[in-house]
Amino acid sequence: MKSNWTLLPAGLLVAVLALAGCGGGSSDDMTPDPGPTQTPEEACLAGDGVVYEEGECKTADDLRAEGRDAEAEKRAAEEAEKKAEADLAAAMKMAAKLYAGIVAPNATAGADERDAEYNAGNTQIEVTIGTDTAVPLSEDKKATVAAIAGWAGKRFADPAGGVEYEAMVYSNVEAPTMGDKFGQVGVSPAASGYEYPLTAAGELDLSTPIPGNIASPSFDHTAGTKEFELPTNTVRVMLSGSYHGVSGTYYCTPSDANTNCSATVATSGFTLGGGAWLFKPSNPEARVMSSMDTAYSSYGWWIQTATDGKVTVSAFHDHKDGEAAPTTVDLPEAGTATYHGGAAGKYALHSATGGTNDSGHFTARATLEAEFGASDANTISGTIDNFIGADGQSRDWTVKLNETDITDAGVIDGLDTASAQVGTVWTIGGDAAAKSGSWSGDMREQGDDGVPAAATGAFYSEYSNTGKMVGAFGANK
Repeated sequence: MKSNWTLLPAGLLVAVLALAGCGGGSSDDMTPDPGPTQTPEEACLAGDGVVYEEGECKTADDLRAEGRDAEAEKRAAEEAEKKAEADLAAAMKMAAKLYAGIVAPNATAGADERDAEYNAGNTQIEVTIGTDTAVPLSEDKKATVAAIAGWAGKRFADPAGGVEYEAMVYSNVEAPTMGDKFGQVGVSPAASGYEYPLTAAGELDLSTPIPGNIASPSFDHTAGTKEFELPTNTVRVMLSGSYHGVSGTYYCTPSDANTNCSATVATSGFTLGGGAWLFKPSNPEARVMSSMDTAYSSYGWWIQTATDGKVTVSAFHDHKDGEAAPTTVDLPEAGTATYHGGAAGKYALHSATGGTNDSGHFTARATLEAEFGASDANTISGTIDNFIGADGQSRDWTVKLNETDITDAGVIDGLDTASAQVGTVWTIGGDAAAKSGSWSGDMREQGDDGVPAAATGAFYSEYSNTGKMVGAFGANK
């Protein structure tokens, strides 16, 4: 048999050989030409894409979502701007209100009096404005007020629960100290080393208790009286609590079937009534906790809000024990003393032309330097700094309490040799205002070394025509 190649015409054989030489005999010889390649933008627009931007293919849904987001951002920006404007207006209004109401302390009777002090019974803080009758404020036992430099804080307010008057008071209350064991059973009076005689049942008779020693979560800590009905099938009321710092249980047997046992808020602690009260300590060997809480120095600020919204704000300092002035304080004939403590008050920086509007209460540090000498050569000066404003943030402020005399009675008179106010200097961010305002105080609590152990006072300062501040301080040697 002859090969097929021999049967092909010569021309056709040449064409076949030429095709074979170009690779036409491979398996891809029949794949069609794909044509020009599409760009990403062309592929986007050829599909669901409406627009191709910055390497991203966006559909109609994508564009609608972008529009909604842009509108939401615009609304949020407009609302933020409105809020900022409203906040600025509110801050300006509050600053203007407080600026108008801040006044220097003045204990002199008359139309200009702006004073506060403990009442004659040391049970309340009395605020006096002008010739109006003094308004008594009671301790708000529900409020928690942080201490400043170890001076315990308390809030005082209208006993009726109103908001017209408020005072913030800081006191140099001595820390509790551990005393004797609580009680001894069957021995009266209690032997040395024990505070109270106890009955055979281990209970303390509370027919003549000390109100400041009485405490219980069941008693009402607001002004008033709380009664306790006798539970069914019992002969006496039973309440957990503590007495003289020792935990235990209170028992009360009503005086008759128509009377309920009661606890009434006192100046310090509670008074008990309505029946016979007893207290049984959980552990009679536990130590009582004693505290000198009946006589101490205090300072603070107060505010009165009238029915028309106007406020009057000032500061005060006093000693809780009925002592009008520290006439028993003796000053050494030579030497120096430094007093460290805290200060608190109200401030207002006000501008109606785009300046600072900042107002509220402040806390700060107080430092005083006293120099003692013979022949009435006793002087003292001070600095209030480390201010914390109403927003909890620090302020770059200092208030200098210019040097003044201390009288033989321990009074910081705040006057110069011409009987004019020595004044204060308020500095903000390194820029000091002109001398303004006033300050005064008292040396307190005679120390064992012959040097007064504490100093209290009040001050008022102005910063040009844009700032006012009033506050008080208490400091320990």
